[in-house]
Amino acid sequence: MPVLYIQVRKNHIMVRDIERSQDVSGRGAFSNQRLLIAEFSIAEKVLSDLIQQLYPRTWMNSLLRTRRFDIVISALEMNEGGLSQVEERILQEVVSEATMMRYRQLKLHAQSTPLTDSAILAMLEQK
Repeated sequence: MPVLYIQVRKNHIMVRDIERSQDVSGRGAFSNQRLLIAEFSIAEKVLSDLIQQLYPRTWMNSLLRTRRFDIVISALEMNEGGLSQVEERILQEVVSEATMMRYRQLKLHAQSTPLTDSAILAMLEQK
C-alpha cells in the first residue's frame, strides 16, 4: 500500500511517497493570515495535482478505484497550541477530495518540524 506524507505550509504543499522516496511540491494562494487552508478548493486542486504527478490516473484505475493510500498530513505552520477541530476537519476534507476518498487511513500531525520516514511508518502502525 503506498504511503504518502503530506506537508502543508503557507501556500505550499509537499507530498512524499515514502516507498519510492519521491517528492513533489506545489504552490497556490490557499492560506490567509488566520488559516493555513482558507481557500479549500485551491488547496484541494494543488494536492490533487501533486498526487496525480506521483500516481497518474489511468482509465482503468479511475474506473476500479484500486489504488488506496495510507496518509500522514502535517500542518507545519500556524499550528501553535495544536489544531482546532475545524482545522483538523479542513485537512481531512482536503485529503478526502484530493484522493477521491481513496485512502485506508489518515493521520494528522501538527508540529513545526517534519517527520522522518521511520516516524511516519511508526505513526501509521499505531492503532
